Amino acid sequence: MLREQENKDAVFSEMYVRYYPKLLRFSKFYVLSEEDSENIIQDIFTEMWTQMELLKGIRNMDAYLFALVKNRCIDYLRNQVAIYEKKRNLQDVTGKELEFKLYSLQQVDEMLFVDDVEKLLQSAINKLPKRCREVFLLSRSEGLKNREISERLQISVSTVENQMTIAIRKLKSELKDYLPVLLFFI
Repeated sequence: MLREQENKDAVFSEMYVRYYPKLLRFSKFYVLSEEDSENIIQDIFTEMWTQMELLKGIRNMDAYLFALVKNRCIDYLRNQVAIYEKKRNLQDVTGKELEFKLYSLQQVDEMLFVDDVEKLLQSAINKLPKRCREVFLLSRSEGLKNREISERLQISVSTVENQMTIAIRKLKSELKDYLPVLLFFI
């Protein structure tokens, strides 16, 4: 058993010394990064060590190893392309967001004054359906809690919650162009 392990070690060491430099050069040509190339080759040799029995049936070790390296390089490069695409998409999204913010700021001709903000907000509130408006004003103007509103209006708490959700959604939609400015004043 010990002799068999020594034999396995000797065969593996010989393969490592013989093929490692060639495979590394081949990998580096495509991968470009020496560290990543070394990792690819090390992974291949690690797998070979664990599967030494399967290597006995390989007739052309050069072709086999170069095919392994080629496939690993392809996988690596595909992964790098995917990472690059994700970064580029993220940069595109960030760029679009910055453009939107710039556009949004440019649309505000002059700084809105508090009176203007109040008029915008009041106009948007007045456009709400009657029950929505009632619930919203009781909550925001009078500071009542949902349970207090439900008791006063004789509706369920879930109806109050639904009406508040509708009111906020409609106000956001109505005031979307002024939201950054409103946040500044409110």
